[in-house]
Amino acid sequence: MDVEGRLKLTIAIAGIMTVVFEYLILRFLLGLVGIPAIATVPFLGIFFLFQYLIGPVILSRNLIEVKPGDAQYGWLYDMVSSLAYAAGFKKPPRVFVADEPFPNAFAFGSVISGNRVAVTMPLMNIATPEELRAVIGHELGHLKHRDVELGIAIGLIPTALGYVAWFLMNAGYMALVFATVEEDLIFGLLMLAIGAFLYAITVFLQIFVLWFNRLRESYADLHAFQLLGRDSAPLATALAKIVIYMQNVRVDPFTGTVVTANAVKIPTNQPFELVREWLSQKTSVFMDLFSTHPHPAKRVQMLNKLLRKYGLSL
Repeated sequence: MDVEGRLKLTIAIAGIMTVVFEYLILRFLLGLVGIPAIATVPFLGIFFLFQYLIGPVILSRNLIEVKPGDAQYGWLYDMVSSLAYAAGFKKPPRVFVADEPFPNAFAFGSVISGNRVAVTMPLMNIATPEELRAVIGHELGHLKHRDVELGIAIGLIPTALGYVAWFLMNAGYMALVFATVEEDLIFGLLMLAIGAFLYAITVFLQIFVLWFNRLRESYADLHAFQLLGRDSAPLATALAKIVIYMQNVRVDPFTGTVVTANAVKIPTNQPFELVREWLSQKTSVFMDLFSTHPHPAKRVQMLNKLLRKYGLSL
């Protein structure tokens, strides 16, 4: 089986396993309190729509939209548009520049806001035009594969459970702090215990959600290759440059920011040398277990396998 076939099969397995575990756990938890699982459908539907529609609004707060012919970033609009048309988009996504302290690119949007692609200023500063094209090809893959909708849908239940767990643990903590009688102490401990239990379940489900998300990231890398062919090779050095840059950047974990490459320890600050290190690095299923993106070594090794179709190697 080739890289694409194996990747699609693994995505299907990961998706099915995630949905099955989410359903079984939700049914178990609701059964404990006597609520039928079907009763949660309206709530989950509203929760999905809220995240789907409000997400682009929140993400766009600190972004600058680039219009055709823009004096400073018109070249970026042209680059995204030309790649989008080549990828089969009937209408190119809206293009944004983000004034953030780290190199990144991301795709987002909804049926109301339309497809959107954003690139941060540091990424434009460190990436060559060829590297930036490869990164944008990856982001267009997310839009083409409907990863925004899939990511929200598959993460609904663990996200909702996480909110409930957070509320119960905080309620329990406050009850213990202000306890005046024994009943308050019992109530506080009970809330903490239930909250901790739900949090543990959330972590268990998130392992499967993150697995699914990492596979979708690999699927977007595959799209960059299918779109650009041999010209997708610069995606490897783009990842290396991002990882090198991030060695001196600390991202606030409470902002919800997701960067293009994981924060990993590196043996060199030279992009081409780092790519060669990754190509020879042994990988395991545990090295990125709690990450949103595959370890860069896994990404460049997959890209290298794909490039062999053209008799090339990184």
